[in-house]
Amino acid sequence: MFNLIISFALITCLLPASPPPGPDDGVTTPEPVIVTTLQMDPEKPRSITGWWVTPTGLLEVSENGRYRRWRDHDRFGPPSEIGRWHRQNHAVFWLEAYTLPRKSRQRAALSLQDDILLAALTGESKTFSKVAAPPRISEDRMLGRWEGTGGVIEFRVDQSYQWIAPKSTSIAELAGQRGRWYLLEDDRLVMEPLVATQVPVIEQVILGEDGGIVEFRTSKGPLRRPPVKAARPIAEEGAAKASNPIPASTEPAAVAQPATGE
Repeated sequence: MFNLIISFALITCLLPASPPPGPDDGVTTPEPVIVTTLQMDPEKPRSITGWWVTPTGLLEVSENGRYRRWRDHDRFGPPSEIGRWHRQNHAVFWLEAYTLPRKSRQRAALSLQDDILLAALTGESKTFSKVAAPPRISEDRMLGRWEGTGGVIEFRVDQSYQWIAPKSTSIAELAGQRGRWYLLEDDRLVMEPLVATQVPVIEQVILGEDGGIVEFRTSKGPLRRPPVKAARPIAEEGAAKASNPIPASTEPAAVAQPATGE
């Protein structure tokens, strides 16, 4: 009996192994994954700080290690997500949202297309593109300094404003006005002074034919954008210049030797 078991074991070992399934065996072979090399220099990584956009989204990566994200292009509204970022190498950085409960970090893979830096976030179909500035929206028309007989007003990116009254005004208004501003969905301007008893300084917004803001009207007078100063013309190379009285040579003149008689 023992010899029979050994003989059966030897026959089993000598049998050829089953061949792998062929193409006609009904088993589909997955396509190979081809990874293309990024055309970026690892020793000179592209900057990722700044603005990133998709057709329906916006991402700001700040130099202080924080980021903000919006589900639309309205960067003046509250962000849908805030958090911190960490760069792994020249081709990958990570986004970690400040959420409770805590969720997994999101990987951003970098690539180039026509020298435009792209970031593909895991789990999302839309790719972010790096841009020099965010898309312009209605609030951008307000930003900056406006001046005139009505004084000076400045609208800031953080949606605060400051109005400086003109010199020829009452003592009660010399302190000016500070507050916050925002636009409604129909682009109407809302101003909220920090002093509750103050009335918003701007009474009317005048729009141009193209929809841009032309003027703000106040009880003290209009406010307009200051004119852009023209650049000083650069003198042409052939322009005449004052003659230089200093000789070109800086070598000392030869000292005349006294004449000697023979």
